[in-house]
Amino acid sequence: MSPFLSPRFLLPWFRAFGAGCDVRIARWAPDGGPDDEGLLFLCRCGEAGWTFLGGEKVADYLDALVDPVHAGAFWREFLERGLPALGGGSLVLPGLVEGTPALSLLPPICRERGLGCTVEEMDRAPFVSLPASFEEYLERLGGKERHELRRKMRRAGELLPGLAFRVTRTPEELANDLPSFVDLHRRSHPGKEAFMDEAMAAFFREVAEGFLVSGRLRLAFLSTQGVDVASVFQFRTGGALLLYNSGYDPAHRAANPGLVLIARSIRQAVEEGCTEYDFLRGTERYKYDLGGTDRVVYRVTVSN
Repeated sequence: MSPFLSPRFLLPWFRAFGAGCDVRIARWAPDGGPDDEGLLFLCRCGEAGWTFLGGEKVADYLDALVDPVHAGAFWREFLERGLPALGGGSLVLPGLVEGTPALSLLPPICRERGLGCTVEEMDRAPFVSLPASFEEYLERLGGKERHELRRKMRRAGELLPGLAFRVTRTPEELANDLPSFVDLHRRSHPGKEAFMDEAMAAFFREVAEGFLVSGRLRLAFLSTQGVDVASVFQFRTGGALLLYNSGYDPAHRAANPGLVLIARSIRQAVEEGCTEYDFLRGTERYKYDLGGTDRVVYRVTVSN
């Protein structure tokens, strides 16, 4: 399951950002049976209409929780019965990744119901398919990218004495490591400093605590002589490692600590047997330098 559809993500989001929001959960079972086969988490904040709980500001991928074989029946019944029960209005569904059944199902169902439906590209989400070894991953990069990455990794070792990589493993470590992540995130860019206000930091803290307990948090650091210079906040889910957010110390920009740490995290993903490293939404240059290939992320809007 996507981390962005987990209670460990959605409940912290509601506590941090959901004040004043109306929340609804659409539940569906084939033929009215006792077991839920489809769930849709929705919220309405102000007059903006209904949208996915979790919001596109902090959730990269969103969707209904439904088996693809039931997706057609689920979405048809939701638009026939669920949306009117919510009082109608617009329905904005961001974060739908190419290939999800909703993208092909919603337009024709909306036409049948006399509803408007627009599908628009909202972002790209690069990812890397991982081989069985890190060396093989390097060989798959283009010649220029492979040379540059190896050069930057060597230079980081030269400029950062005692270079070390670590991953947060225990609640005690998290109590020390999360403030370091927040500090590096804020220092890395003015936009990130504005993003990581106190409410956002509290949200990250609760998400980190929940995913650490479940074994799915990968909060990793690069340090020199015991001082952290870069950090990545990642989720492990299924066969993939997902890069959710990051930060670094600009005083060490010449050593490219952020890029080197992500490369080291890709190595960790390979060692854990992952088949994919997902950079999530955003088209930053480094994602393609590290071999990223685009996935398209869409927003669907349903209106009367």
